[in-house]
Amino acid sequence: MSHWNHSVAYRLTQPFRIEAVEQEIRRQRPDDVLARPRLTSVCASDLKLYAGARDRRALSRKLPLALLHEGVAEVVETGPAASHLRPGTRVAVVPNIPCYYAYPDLYPSKEEACPACRPGGAGENYCLHNLYLSSNTDGLAQSVFRHPGPLLLPVAPEVPDHVAALAEPLTTIVAGCEKAPIEQERCFLILGNGPIGQLVAVCLVGFYGVPREAIWMTGHDWENRRQVLKLIGTALDASDARSFGPLRSNVGIAFECVGGDANAETLAQAIDCLRPGGTAILFGPSERAVALNTREVIGKGLSFIGSNRSLVRHFEQVLEGFKNPEVQRMVEIVMSPTPLPARSADDLNHALYHAWTKREANKTLISWPGLE
Repeated sequence: MSHWNHSVAYRLTQPFRIEAVEQEIRRQRPDDVLARPRLTSVCASDLKLYAGARDRRALSRKLPLALLHEGVAEVVETGPAASHLRPGTRVAVVPNIPCYYAYPDLYPSKEEACPACRPGGAGENYCLHNLYLSSNTDGLAQSVFRHPGPLLLPVAPEVPDHVAALAEPLTTIVAGCEKAPIEQERCFLILGNGPIGQLVAVCLVGFYGVPREAIWMTGHDWENRRQVLKLIGTALDASDARSFGPLRSNVGIAFECVGGDANAETLAQAIDCLRPGGTAILFGPSERAVALNTREVIGKGLSFIGSNRSLVRHFEQVLEGFKNPEVQRMVEIVMSPTPLPARSADDLNHALYHAWTKREANKTLISWPGLE
């Protein structure tokens, strides 16, 4: 008999309001695993929901919802088909649950999955009937949660929690870089000096061996973001058009990491700086449609690639890279120095409010002590 038969979900019920809700919990499939969060990282998408910055209709469809999808958890109970995991194992959580795990009655196997997930399809990132933590199903803000065992990857002993917690955002960057000719380029432009922009720099230097001096980064408030200078060669003032002069039509790959209301401006900067045949990788979504200079895109033969999700193999690649002490030191530049504890709904509300209002451009970490 399972020792774990109930859980507490800390759900966002309306903007800036977190409530604790008790719920039953049990494994439903032989490969299901019960786990509890150890340390989570706050994503910008979580904050948009928390602050009500998403479209009103989108909010009404999603809430109430337990937030957070970036983090490291600890296994508390496993099913018979999840023998690779044991209670006490630290795991990185893959938040994308494809249809054949999410709805096995409708999709009994990968071969019988939706067109995207079937062998030869576009990939599980584009699943037509998936669940995604903190988007259309409860995220990691729960005392105990159920998750498919194959989507929980063990974390090596030498990788600390605060590094493993950033696996998910790095995997989305690796997934985007996988589609671009990183090794062939000598000049990279990162548009945005926030957490995603910083993690792009970590990925380029730590995973692809790109020299720091080949990386240019735009941004604001560099005084409060000086730690980023350890990851790049040149910092540019995003509001100073003259600073882009040396880059115009000289950049092989540009990474758009801002999104939001500035999306039109940053896309225009990318188009201006990319050389003919260059590639723009888009990580920052906008809530509104934006205008794009298609004449320049067509005239230069530019490619635009969007990436905000990843596959299990990207997690495997990132977790392997995290074993490198130098990569760990680079990742630590991106995160807040002290995690904020979440022992209650009020604690979580405080942590999310801090993440929403702080000026520092680092990832807020939330620890989950004493929830057992």
